[in-house]
Amino acid sequence: MRKWLLGMEDELVMVEETEKGYRASAYLQGAQPVQIASDPQNKQRLYCGTYGHGLWKSEDGGYHWKAVGKVNSYHGPNQGNGISSACITGVMVHPIKTSSNGNSIVYAGTEPSALYFSEDLGQTWIPFNGIKHLPSRPNWQFPPRPHTSHVRWIAPSYANENQLNVSIEFGAFIRSSDHGKHWQDRPFLSPLDTHTLLAHPNAPGRLYAACGDGLRNPELAYAQSEDEGRSWAFMSEGLENHPYLYSMALHPEDADYRLVSASESAAKAHHDSLYATIYRKKGNEDWKETAAGLPCDGSFIHTLTADPAQPGIFYALNNQGLFRLDADQERWEKMNIPWPHKYLQQHPSCLMVVGQ
Repeated sequence: MRKWLLGMEDELVMVEETEKGYRASAYLQGAQPVQIASDPQNKQRLYCGTYGHGLWKSEDGGYHWKAVGKVNSYHGPNQGNGISSACITGVMVHPIKTSSNGNSIVYAGTEPSALYFSEDLGQTWIPFNGIKHLPSRPNWQFPPRPHTSHVRWIAPSYANENQLNVSIEFGAFIRSSDHGKHWQDRPFLSPLDTHTLLAHPNAPGRLYAACGDGLRNPELAYAQSEDEGRSWAFMSEGLENHPYLYSMALHPEDADYRLVSASESAAKAHHDSLYATIYRKKGNEDWKETAAGLPCDGSFIHTLTADPAQPGIFYALNNQGLFRLDADQERWEKMNIPWPHKYLQQHPSCLMVVGQ
């Protein structure tokens, strides 16, 4: 039976497939989930970053959650082994790198922009202090809150276990080839506003960037690197009508099959006169709008994911429901899951198909 986790504004929703249809349950009420990640060594071990309510971990596929990453005891001194901000804006588990005791390495990014890693499944955390001193840092700012910025996405490499690639919203793509001992700041012509940054196991060294840079120049909507972010090529042909990109999903077996969620502007994606759509790119073809069956009008920008157990199946989440697409089809199908009226006004942030 399939299981999905949907990050809505005020709770994490688990949708389970049963013999009688779909069943929905809510967790982390009031916590505002932002990103979810799973441990490749244990698909039932999940991490959920929330905005303002810290980092949470589940060991049973999302049925029970425990807060992790606390800085120190209320009555004790700061031990320096926690996450200093409760605003967790990025979370990722390394797909190949493990600690000396065999645990997967876990990463957490925050607002204000800071980056941490854990070698003991989230019990203690070590900061990457080097990003605090990068030359571009004074220029980082998130437009809705221009006094601050945050780590938006963390993309470890499949080619080099010590290579880390990170996007800052807004202002930088940064990279390290020695697991955070040294950082390269904003390589030449790299995107500045990467909303989703992905790597693919079948294309080691490649990075995919769905960007907000298209608002200042439509040619900068989508970027791709073949050398771990040292150089970038912009491949935005076909996105001219909707150059603001946000979420992205890749086919698990085909590194040249990409889906992105798109809108005309940030306002239409997140705030007013809502309109969101989806584009698909196969190989070297131009981007093609693939939105049949989706409620584009009145939708917050779609959050996308690929099904890891059923390659070729994609899902899109918006305030009007959860939708499914077969890679060989042109039309999205709405899933008949419970959908309370309150979700119609909520901006989803994350979506995951939970592995078995």
